[in-house]
Order: sequence, then structure tokens, then C-alpha cells
Amino acid sequence: MASFEDFPMIEVKKMNETEVRLFSLLFNLLREPKGISFQKFRNIMPRFYKNEDIESDRKKLYRDLNQLKSLGFNIKVAQYGYQSEDFFPYYIQRESIDRSLKFTKEELEHLSKTLFSSELTKELISLSQKLFSFHLDLIPDLSKRSVNLETEENTIDTTNTEKILQAIKDKRAITIVYGYEEKERTIEPYRLIRKNTTDFYVLAYDRNKKSLRRFILPKIAVKKETKEEFFSNLKISDDDLNFHPLSLKTHPEIEISFQIHPEYDDRWKSFLEGAKFEKTGYEYKVYTTNQNALFQFFVILPEALVESIPTWKESFVRYVKEWENCYQLI
Repeated sequence: MASFEDFPMIEVKKMNETEVRLFSLLFNLLREPKGISFQKFRNIMPRFYKNEDIESDRKKLYRDLNQLKSLGFNIKVAQYGYQSEDFFPYYIQRESIDRSLKFTKEELEHLSKTLFSSELTKELISLSQKLFSFHLDLIPDLSKRSVNLETEENTIDTTNTEKILQAIKDKRAITIVYGYEEKERTIEPYRLIRKNTTDFYVLAYDRNKKSLRRFILPKIAVKKETKEEFFSNLKISDDDLNFHPLSLKTHPEIEISFQIHPEYDDRWKSFLEGAKFEKTGYEYKVYTTNQNALFQFFVILPEALVESIPTWKESFVRYVKEWENCYQLI
């Protein structure tokens, strides 16, 4: 039978010294489009290029620049003026703006009439915003036209996920708002996990609660990416990664016996995957600290249950009646 462990976690690998140095080098080059000389590199990056042996630093910088070149960054040296290291800045060459398309106003007017004669779509609006970025007066009034756009619910925003994954990799805390809460909280994200469910969870240390918590990924809104390293230094255990509903602690652990119909045995085992149980034939002993999590399975598939202990059956009947009363009130 196929395992549900298709995406249990993302292993985090700490950046080594070379990766940190290359990243810092690239960041500074991107920040200074006019270029940075060897001597200036020694001043702004003393951690990496401030040894007593200046020639050793020079060779290290050359090696690092060549490695960035091999990764696809077009690094050049501007040779002008007095031949000194201070006047030979290294820089990243950008694509020339002259290579972009240029339209005459007449061409844009014709393009506008052609584009907006068809049905208005999300793609058309996006395209027009780019084409007419400097000629917005040529875009017709869209307020009176219906737009065939996807609903916000169908639009996937990956911004939060990217920030969370970066925080996991860098071991940096982030400030978030969770669900409909207004209060911000600072968390230290350890893992992104999925187990026995279609939902992704972030396993993180909550500084406010001072404990390890699980956050459903789509409900997280990242408000601030801090530069703070983790305060906590937790060792993640198998119990931390197991968030089966039956393992939630709502009462002391109890043992419940079930006899399951053979036709539903596979689905029952899939439901229990990750929970604590013993199986003998079609007889099961389930150990749980949250017996209410069992109710949903049998509400959907009542025919799967052949027999169980009287106390659990009584709890199940009360649960069903409570929901019946709720629906009647609605």
C-alpha cells in the first residue's frame, strides 16, 4: 500500500563559510552598480578579505569572482584612469536597455484598439500594463467592462511560503499574523511538514507561547523578516513531527477496541497511519488522547464499524446528536 509520507519534511542545511562569502560578495556587487575595487572589498568585507597577506586576499577574491562567473553572473572589471586597484572596480554587467522593444505612438494606438476589441481577461490587463507603462492614456476605461478574472481564492500567493522557507534555511526568526488573529507573534521556523493530510504545516518555536507549535501554512501571513537568530535550540523528535488528530492531548490516553468490516479495512488503516494502534485480523486496539478525532471517520463511513466498546459507542451517539441539534438550529 502506498505511503502517505510523500513529503514528510524539508531538511535544513546550514550555509558553509564559502557560501556565506560568495553570497555577501554577490550582494555587495548588486548593491553597487558602479563597481567595487579590491581595496574597497577589503574594507567592507574584512571578515573575508582582511588578512595580513594582501596577495592571499587578492587570489581569494579572484577565485570567488570566477566562481560567481561560472554560476552565470557576468562580472567585469572597469579599466580606466590611473592603474591602481582603487580605480579598477569590479561590477556586474546588466543587459543594455537599448535591446528592449520600442514602439511609436501610432503603433501603440493601433495595438490598443486591437487588444481591447476582444474579451477582457486577466492576461490582457497584465499585458497592457506592461506595454503601455509609459502611455497609460492609451488604455481604454476598463471600469465599465466586465472582466473574466479568477477569484482570489484560486490565486496562489507564494510570497509567504518563500519567506518562510528562507527563514528555515537561514535559521532566522520571522514575525507573523496567524489566521484571523490581530496580534503579531514571533516564531522560529524549524521544518515544513505534511503528513496524512493535504495541508502543509510549519513546525516552529513560538516565542510568545514559549513552546513548539504547528501552524497551517496557508494561514500564515509574514509581516517581518527579522535578522535575529534562533533563541531556542530544539532537537526535533518523531513525536514533534507526528500531528495525527488522535495524538492531540485533550484527555489522558485511553484504549478503545474496534472491529472493522473487511471491505473498509484498508481505509481504516490509512486513517490510522501515524497513530498508535495494534491490529489482530480485523480487530484493532487504538490508543488515543483525543477520541473525538475518531468520530469523523465513522460519520462518513458508519458501515465500517462492526463492533466497539459500549462507552465509546455512547460517546459517538452523543456526538452525532449534538451535530443534529446544531443543524436543526441553523
